[in-house]
Amino acid sequence: MKRISKFTMIILVVGLLWAAGALAQTTLPSANAGFDITGFIQEASLFAGPTTRAGSITVNGIKMIVPQNSIVQMPAAAFSWPDLFNPAVSAPVGTYSPARPVQPAGRMGLAQNDPVANFFPSYEVRAVGNIITNETTGTQQYIVAMILPAAQQGLNGQSGYINYIDYTGAVLGMPGRFRVGGTIGNSATGTLCELNDPMGRFGAAHSPDQRFQCDWNNPTITTATGYPCGIPTVAPTATPIPPGEVGDPDRPYFNRPPNGGAFGTDPFLAIGAPLKFFTMPASAGADTTQPDPYKQVPLMVGDWIDFSGTLLKINPAGPNTAANMFVSVHSLTAHLGIKTTPKTNPAYIRVEELLFGVGNAGNNGPTVQGIAQETSTRAVLVAFCTDDQNIPSGTKAPYPVGIYGVYNPPGGPESLVEFPNGGGANNTVAGSPNSNPDELQMDDPVRGRIRLQLNKNENPPKGSKVFVSNAAGPGNFYREYIVKLNEVAGTPPGRQVQLPPQANGLAGLIAGQYRLPIFDYIFGEGTNFGEPWPPFNFQDFGFLINGEGNIGPLNPFPAFQ
Repeated sequence: MKRISKFTMIILVVGLLWAAGALAQTTLPSANAGFDITGFIQEASLFAGPTTRAGSITVNGIKMIVPQNSIVQMPAAAFSWPDLFNPAVSAPVGTYSPARPVQPAGRMGLAQNDPVANFFPSYEVRAVGNIITNETTGTQQYIVAMILPAAQQGLNGQSGYINYIDYTGAVLGMPGRFRVGGTIGNSATGTLCELNDPMGRFGAAHSPDQRFQCDWNNPTITTATGYPCGIPTVAPTATPIPPGEVGDPDRPYFNRPPNGGAFGTDPFLAIGAPLKFFTMPASAGADTTQPDPYKQVPLMVGDWIDFSGTLLKINPAGPNTAANMFVSVHSLTAHLGIKTTPKTNPAYIRVEELLFGVGNAGNNGPTVQGIAQETSTRAVLVAFCTDDQNIPSGTKAPYPVGIYGVYNPPGGPESLVEFPNGGGANNTVAGSPNSNPDELQMDDPVRGRIRLQLNKNENPPKGSKVFVSNAAGPGNFYREYIVKLNEVAGTPPGRQVQLPPQANGLAGLIAGQYRLPIFDYIFGEGTNFGEPWPPFNFQDFGFLINGEGNIGPLNPFPAFQ
């Protein structure tokens, strides 16, 4: 997922807080303010108490309180604060040689003051919260509302061709390791990579640190169109691959039909090479067609990929050299245009970007604590789908996609809350109550791309319903969202289809939807330079102030009123 730079905000926050410290007792009506800090984890602690206990984190010399019941968003997974200190959670999966280090007891193992021999290199975190000032003593506390995300380096990414795959581990030390960006066929060149996949969703099961795993419930290893893919666990028997060859039953080689055959000819490929774009046939069920839209497609040498991951040492006690390092990949997008037959199941979708302006519906219109502010209810979605509905080239039209908040009330079951302007059941045909062809669109020149852009900067009155409002429960925002395909005329009765179990016993993915957390919220900013920086409206986040499922509310809560 893409992230928005917060550098301008951070600089303003630091400047205004310095001013607050110098003048709070004489000129400022309040020293409460929002903060958004990104930097290396210098120190991290876990306080004694219940399993959801709080702790602290220090970034750039600022010690922040991490409240009880905090959920920390990692690049492709989420954990409680105590989970990050639990050696069992970070324990390696698979046989590594040399063995991976054990996380020190009571330590996160990711902070700069942790033993440097255990993890490499530094890890960063983005913490968002409010500075709360005690009106009597003037003491300030930085109280974190959300950590999103904690990663080794949020913008660490790479692109290139897969030049080598080690199917058995005999060459690169681990089954499923691969090289990117080197000489095709040369196992000693390119970046050494492996999928961080402890469940074996996308290939061989292994993980050097499960906290940085891929999302095995939701494909973060995918093609550009959203079709799930992975590293085969069985090598092909020949080149070119014989017609109908299975190899890995979960990502069979026949799911990459040969160039020049029944599924098309690509002038950029040699005849007989595996196709990089084609449309899967309509299928009555798994194992009824070749290619099979119910199975993943295999990644192969020569595929161009974009990936992000964690840089680790092969030998944890070895030197800090390129030859002693590999990337543990948690997110990968292959430049493959795999489509599915329009209006058939299964179909796949992935989300590249999703952000919301949080408005200030819980406050008093355009001001908070007497500070004038500009808020936004802007929403942006960029998604890709294997089913492009055969919309004519150059046209824009409503598309049967819905955006839903995952409402998970304390002690209750999950439910989905559809956004009023976000497509879904009320936005699938022209003339329906919420259809708006200028909001949710399938568009060219990129086939299969879906975009929603609501460019609204406004100050809604207190209690008003903005784009992301929650009609079913307290709070206006959710921790997770689902973007899913909905029914249209001529389609099967529902687009969410669970795929059959994989050969390793893992339950199949649910096609037709993509579930993700929000990494980017747009908070209010002061409109008059020189006035205090306004605090953030976390009281509008139901999952923070009320809790969700079996997780209670944040304590202490980063409230300002």
